[in-house]
Amino acid sequence: MSRPDPHSYADLDQGRISHQDLDLFIDFASRRIEGAATLTLAVPAGGPLDLDTRDLEITGATVGGEAVPFELADPDPVMGTRLRLQLPPGTVQATVHFATSPQASALQWLEPAQTDGGTHPYLFSQCQAIHARSVLPCQDTPLARFTFHATVTVPEDLTVVMAAAPGEAVPSTRAGHRTFTFAMPQSIPSYLFAFAVGNIVSKDLGPRSRVYTEPETLERAAWEFAEVDSMLTAAEDVFGPYLWDRFDFLVMPSSFPYGGMENPRLTFLTPTLLAGDRSLVNVLAHELAHSWTGNLVTNATIDDFWLNEGFTVWAERCILEKLEGPEAKSLAAAIGRNGLNEAIGTFGPDSPFTRLKTDGKGKDPDEFYSLVPYEKGFLLVSLLEQAVGSDRFAAFIKRYIEHFSFTSITTEQFLEFLEAELPGAAEKVGAKQWVYQAGLPANAPRFTSARLENLQGLATGWADGKRPDPAAARSWSPEDWQIFLQALPRKMPEADCRWLDESFDLTNARNAEILCNWLLIAAGSGYEPAFPRIREFLGEVGRMKYLKPLYNALHRNERTRTLAVETFADHSAGYHPIARGGIERILAQ
Repeated sequence: MSRPDPHSYADLDQGRISHQDLDLFIDFASRRIEGAATLTLAVPAGGPLDLDTRDLEITGATVGGEAVPFELADPDPVMGTRLRLQLPPGTVQATVHFATSPQASALQWLEPAQTDGGTHPYLFSQCQAIHARSVLPCQDTPLARFTFHATVTVPEDLTVVMAAAPGEAVPSTRAGHRTFTFAMPQSIPSYLFAFAVGNIVSKDLGPRSRVYTEPETLERAAWEFAEVDSMLTAAEDVFGPYLWDRFDFLVMPSSFPYGGMENPRLTFLTPTLLAGDRSLVNVLAHELAHSWTGNLVTNATIDDFWLNEGFTVWAERCILEKLEGPEAKSLAAAIGRNGLNEAIGTFGPDSPFTRLKTDGKGKDPDEFYSLVPYEKGFLLVSLLEQAVGSDRFAAFIKRYIEHFSFTSITTEQFLEFLEAELPGAAEKVGAKQWVYQAGLPANAPRFTSARLENLQGLATGWADGKRPDPAAARSWSPEDWQIFLQALPRKMPEADCRWLDESFDLTNARNAEILCNWLLIAAGSGYEPAFPRIREFLGEVGRMKYLKPLYNALHRNERTRTLAVETFADHSAGYHPIARGGIERILAQ
């Protein structure tokens, strides 16, 4: 038995799926996907083949057109349900017929009123971390990478986009429907399987990049991300050639639960990035960097997630430094450090979930998802760079990507490669302490600048009466505001809240990062003039980066606990299942 991933039933000794042919019918009326998945094994096999499913209805399984036995085990609350096929000896392909549940954890079905256009329904998937199994039967582990072809049939007035190379759209044999075809020739882990269906249009931004959105959002999005080609060039300077052919992206409906999702060939992005001043496009740089660290070189399991995110945050900030200079990198690192400190404070400094290498067996990955692998991972990668020098480290990164491309690796494989390529570097920085021990080591690097120190000094001197000059603050960048607001006390007297709000009109801020940081202070302080905007904001966004801290702040304060419950009751139906579950856990504490 070989089940190396604690979050998957896949036994890789039974056989490894290397390709899938998918035929999917999207039924908006029943909120179900009916489908057939033809699974191709890397090597002919026979006997049991265990697959991951969650709430899937399995209606049949065949090999060579002949039915084969299958059984569904009892469901597990974290893992879902094991599907076991019994394959004849020498099986190369098996087909599973299935239908998703209306409550599939990876899918969000939106009514027309929940979209920008208000006329057509919308559907999108979000398979990270272990939600692909709710969409299709698969070996839902990053260790089992596969290529695929897909045909997707939808109502004729809707368009399908997929994280794959698009083929053609033709009339379906089903009246009033169209069928779209796609191919993914590069192997991906299951969590990167992604698609969306809706009234979707596009605009080219460069020879390798295109933005997709609903029509009402297209021009705003095209303007916001117009500089994507310069990001792509800067990323190739860091990592080497881009191997996914195109870097297209889809600006999602507001209920999308993340800032971005790095689905290859079609990154998904939250609309909260459309600030109107290009101040939040670093998220696009992050998702672009994942094209190498994450999509090419992938964590073997969720316990190795820091390999994806730590390197990607480091790369995102390298790209930012190339485009905007070292001070921009320092400000971004400071914002990240604030988030890391909050995450460690939430878990507790001795929590195993403040380690880089985690042990999540038996636990839902969505429950321990945090900024720790992102920001603690970034600090370790930065420390290694400082220890060996930028030039040696840049060469190491390119060798690392080339050596492990299109594979999924463990933390231990990375450390072994690090020692072979940069002998002594891991010991010099205490890498094993960073990886295997809780909390933040004392040698964590700090990034600073005069601008950063001035902003932090203004905030830390608040209790002693320091106040920013309103005239000078009008020239602050969105990053300046984030640094300042994050450094202020989370609980302030009403008079202080009123001064801030009236001096800078924070309750009406258009930038979602500035607004959320201000609303966190208002919620923690029980500042009632901001309550209507808190309610409104929690109904406008579905991004967990904003939802979870705000609901946490409201729930912790006795004066606002009822507000949290009432607001969730009003808006929970519009949240993605992943986000809804996270907030339910907060309110149950």
